[in-house]
Amino acid sequence: MKTETKKSAKRRRGSDFQLTGSQSDIYQKFTDLIIEKLEQGIIPWKQPWHEMGLPANYLTKKPYKGINLWLLLSCGHQYPYYLTFKQANGLGGKVKKGAKALPVCYWNFAFRDKKTGKVIPEDRIGEYDLKLVSKSVFLKEFKVFPIEQIEGIDWEFPELQEKDPLPINEKCQKIYDNMLQAPGLVHTGSSAYYRADLDQITMPEKKLFDSAEQYFGVLYHEISHSTGHSSRLNRIGVSEPQQFASAIYGTEELIAEMGAGYLNNLTGILDQSLLENSAAYIQHWLNELRNDKHLLIEAASKAQKAVDYILMEPPF
Repeated sequence: MKTETKKSAKRRRGSDFQLTGSQSDIYQKFTDLIIEKLEQGIIPWKQPWHEMGLPANYLTKKPYKGINLWLLLSCGHQYPYYLTFKQANGLGGKVKKGAKALPVCYWNFAFRDKKTGKVIPEDRIGEYDLKLVSKSVFLKEFKVFPIEQIEGIDWEFPELQEKDPLPINEKCQKIYDNMLQAPGLVHTGSSAYYRADLDQITMPEKKLFDSAEQYFGVLYHEISHSTGHSSRLNRIGVSEPQQFASAIYGTEELIAEMGAGYLNNLTGILDQSLLENSAAYIQHWLNELRNDKHLLIEAASKAQKAVDYILMEPPF
């Protein structure tokens, strides 16, 4: 993403809330796990999905999202399914001796009455004067095991879906065409960027790219940026002018990288040319993550919201 202004913005902390010691430890744990993957040459948000689909809880069938998705995807397990210790026991299974659990995290908001300190159910917030309500976030960690480390259960897997027969250009173009309130798209010049003031993506002509995969990989990065526009998700990294290479600018780039990685996988175009498994690329994110332990989880959460917005109207 290129900025169209030289004005600087104040650096804002990546978090709008205070964390307890245990919550802060969760941020550090996930950061350390992703750093370990990067040091191994693995870029989690640029890893192909399993042929059975996204990492998901075997019992609930719900796919993991945000940072949980990228962490589990980077582990390369035999099956993309996981269970907690309790769930495994409930299904009559047993976690194998020596099995290694993996963390997944969950966060949400809690509302309290400022006078009494009592928790207010979310469905009753409308009954209160919002000036008398405090809002805080809580972050919890759970442990899950890949199902190949669990024995005693007769696993049942869904049938593999046949690959979409649509040509790459037609299938990938649907992501943009079906996006709600999509930004403008023009083809000119030799650079790709999104301008928030015009709400417009500029892309080089398709013929200047080595392949359709490369063209759409870049387009998805810019589409992810566009979700931050004030008329959509209103992310500060897009809706307000940012200085090149600032902390907020860097966070926005990570959000767009993660968003594009998801869309590349969804459309099946994540080939070797899009992996960008270069030492310089990896070193850049290693430095960023070591400097800010909040960056990873919060960027992944915002990237998930960006993808959810883009796919609000399913393209296929």
